[in-house]
Amino acid sequence: MNKEFIDGIWFAVQHIVIVRDMPAIAVGIVKEGCLSIANCKAAQKRSGSFNKQMMQFIKNELE
Repeated sequence: MNKEFIDGIWFAVQHIVIVRDMPAIAVGIVKEGCLSIANCKAAQKRSGSFNKQMMQFIKNELE
C-alpha cells in the first residue's frame, strides 16, 4: 500500500473521530482499508494533527 492511500484514509478517520465523534465508524473504515496498527501510527506521525486524541483512538479502539 502506498503512503498517499494510507494518509488519505487516515485523514478521513481523523475527521470522523475528532469532528463527528463516531469512533465505531472510523474503526470500520480502518478495517475495510486493511490498515495495520503500524500503518495508522505512521500516518498519524506524518499527519501530526490531533496527535493526543488520535493516539488515544489507536490505543483504545484499534489495539
